[in-house]
Amino acid sequence: MTFLSEIKDAIQLLKLNKSKISSIAGNKSATVFGVIFLVIPPVLNIIFSSLSFSSGFGSIFSRYLLWPIFIPALSYAGTSFLMSLVAEKVFHGGKDHVGFFRIMAYASVAMGVTVVPFLFMLLGIMDAYGLFRLLYIIAGAWVLYVAFHVLMEHSKLTKENAIFTVVAGIVISIIIESILASLLVGVGYRLY
Repeated sequence: MTFLSEIKDAIQLLKLNKSKISSIAGNKSATVFGVIFLVIPPVLNIIFSSLSFSSGFGSIFSRYLLWPIFIPALSYAGTSFLMSLVAEKVFHGGKDHVGFFRIMAYASVAMGVTVVPFLFMLLGIMDAYGLFRLLYIIAGAWVLYVAFHVLMEHSKLTKENAIFTVVAGIVISIIIESILASLLVGVGYRLY
């Protein structure tokens, strides 16, 4: 397995390739690649963002820069596990929470588009934050669409139960993100 082949698998997953859903869920090394897919966009965003400020790389440790960029990824990881738990406990779906996390972590490769605004900001083309939010919402919507299909395919939920689980996931994500924001940033954090 190479990083490039794993990116190709993640893209196939985003295209709802059912064989990729199964293979990623059962692949133990996919956990590491999934975490890498979750971490790369915020790491690149924090680097590009910090280099855009006159204070330079030292601004990376500001709680108003570091955490607002990392909180969505942390929330995403927690939400993935909790959605799987909802699917199992409420709707009697599959019990493979780690497999579900692997799949959703691979789907997070869609969040890579959020790097573009921070790259533009580094190049002096534009302020990144508005476009970041827009791209985050668009990529997040696609990931929710993928989650809906994964819940039916991997967790064996009905269409209605998958919809309820996705809605529960949205609520869970908002709650997790709000808690993390309160603890790590304070009142200066904006949810979307």
